[in-house]
Amino acid sequence: MWIYAGIAILGVVLLLSMLLIGELFGGDHEISHEMAAGHDVDSGGGPSIFSTRIIAAFLTSFGVGGIVGRYYDLSHPVSSGIGVVAGVLMSSVVYQFAKILYSQQASSELRMTGLVGTKAEVSVAIPPNGVGQVVVYNRGERTEHIARSAGGAPIGRGAPVTIASIGGDAVTVTPVTTADGGSR
Repeated sequence: MWIYAGIAILGVVLLLSMLLIGELFGGDHEISHEMAAGHDVDSGGGPSIFSTRIIAAFLTSFGVGGIVGRYYDLSHPVSSGIGVVAGVLMSSVVYQFAKILYSQQASSELRMTGLVGTKAEVSVAIPPNGVGQVVVYNRGERTEHIARSAGGAPIGRGAPVTIASIGGDAVTVTPVTTADGGSR
């Protein structure tokens, strides 16, 4: 019974440590080879089954299930089976809850590829074959981007431009032309 109690306590301690110091290290982490190298792991479409929360929930439930089995004088293999079933059930509940929370998150990140064709204004003049800066108002959000002129021609501060393409960390812009063919 003490083995199961130790495993349950380990899970609870892991959960409590995440609660108390999780914010200092960025919250939840995933167990992977990238974590050892100090990289953030992007699970792409939601939470990972290898999230620390889910592993801690499994350990805690496994320990409690084993304690219950031993309390009723069941053998270690049967108690371990009860612990595995309890651990899988509880970690599944935690995983499903994490998926619901993940799906509710909103992103304020503005996708760069969505900027192509967007109107902008030059905030720092773009010299010939050089870089400047443009301000973009998109979806109620103001962002600034490093900009290059599509033809290499200079574009003055305050000039309206259209974002023609995205290249690396800079946008390529073209001046907005008026109906008579001239630059505005």
